[in-house]
Amino acid sequence: MLSTAERRLVEAATATLVNAHRSDDHSVAAAAMDSAGNVFTGVNVFHFTGGPCAEPVAVGQAVAAAEAVLPLTCIAAVHDRGVIAPCGRCRQILFDLYPGIRAVIRTKIGHEAVPVRELLPFVFDWRELEPGVPQTLYVWEGYLDAIRAGTKTSTVRVDDPATVGPCRLVFDHDSEGTTTTQLVEITDVVEGTAGELTDDDARRDGFADLTGLTTALATHYPGIEDRTKVDVVHFRLPAS
Repeated sequence: MLSTAERRLVEAATATLVNAHRSDDHSVAAAAMDSAGNVFTGVNVFHFTGGPCAEPVAVGQAVAAAEAVLPLTCIAAVHDRGVIAPCGRCRQILFDLYPGIRAVIRTKIGHEAVPVRELLPFVFDWRELEPGVPQTLYVWEGYLDAIRAGTKTSTVRVDDPATVGPCRLVFDHDSEGTTTTQLVEITDVVEGTAGELTDDDARRDGFADLTGLTTALATHYPGIEDRTKVDVVHFRLPAS
């Protein structure tokens, strides 16, 4: 269900399309909203050399407007048949420029405005490659307390490489739809196989013995075998 402001975006895009000099080269209109609620519109420019979709044209209009208050917060695109979702290229453009922007799409229950990140479940985020940005490892939420208590100082990973240095451990709380981040320093990464893991590895990982660790690994990595290559990632909490 859309908010009043989001409905106004759809209406603005629709009106722009109706009033545009229509042709096969201009068949989609978009409307973008800035942080102050101002709305800026644009139409696509179809061309075999790769003319822009309506969404980046609307973004350009907003950026050029003196009254715009960036960042942009929501965008909607329409065709003769109604609201359409941004194409793949536009999704990446919108995420790169305004990672918090929402896009109006048509779902099974009608129009909704969803974060553009949700339209890119495995998004390429260039910000994570910037110098000084810690690497990221995702960890099961059940390990958060043990890590914070210092009783879990390692994690065994399969096909999930890590390097020595700062790292963000991210814990997804599926039941709440939220995440928690814990900054750690990776001190060592030991390569081996699952069959070479020891009781000492298990204790560093927060388990009483190797049986507990191997049981957990079988849950996290179904099909894991003794010959499966693993990385034992050792880390420490930052000094308080």
